[in-house]
Amino acid sequence: MGRFDTTVAFVTGASTGIGRATALRLANEGASVVAAARSQDRLLELEAEGAGRITARTLNVGDTGALRAAIAETAETRGRLDILVNCAGISRLDPILDLDERHWHEILATNLTAAFVAAQEAARHMAAGGGGAIVNVASIDAFAADSPAVHYCVSKAGMIAMTRSFAHELGHLGIRTNAVAPGLTATPMTMDDSWNHITAAYQERIPLRRPSTPEEQAAVICFLASGDASYVNGETVIADGGLLSGMWYDPADAPN
Repeated sequence: MGRFDTTVAFVTGASTGIGRATALRLANEGASVVAAARSQDRLLELEAEGAGRITARTLNVGDTGALRAAIAETAETRGRLDILVNCAGISRLDPILDLDERHWHEILATNLTAAFVAAQEAARHMAAGGGGAIVNVASIDAFAADSPAVHYCVSKAGMIAMTRSFAHELGHLGIRTNAVAPGLTATPMTMDDSWNHITAAYQERIPLRRPSTPEEQAAVICFLASGDASYVNGETVIADGGLLSGMWYDPADAPN
């Protein structure tokens, strides 16, 4: 018996990285998963790997009407919706003094507004069904600036505030809302050659001396979505290998 037998989950940003690992983990533990993202080819590969437990749904979360419709259809055709994982997100590097207002709105629309719309729509169906679990994928950039990306940092900080509000307002309906704040994670983007200098600098400061894998973040997400976390509500789990635990670390002082 899997932790998620008989449950229905909807995962955004599921075509790659943490979202993909989460969809697979949920499916492997028994959930029926609707995996949503923009890349149809990657989603179809994921669907094939899901052994009949993953359904691909090509979707741009920025189209909030289509996002609401996809979640409503999932709940209506499957008779329930138990889990929502908000993992869709984009980032840009834009210095504050050069930041175009269009890019500000683009990041906030995808990372925060779409997450709210998905959570609101999912919560309506969860309330009708007696409860459920929402897990928002934020970032440690909600707690410490990662420059030049003010719009990304703000979007993730807003997601954590949203998590608390949903938890406080909807808990009595049996809906738990939590978040995970990943640190550096080995996704296709961060492992790209153009990120080598950034990844190396981060790893020097991470106490565990390595990035996380998407599967490690998925494990935290699935814990928060499961009955194992039945009394956890409104929390943000920081999964960063200890990066935020200290300020400055000089490698020259490392013990042998």
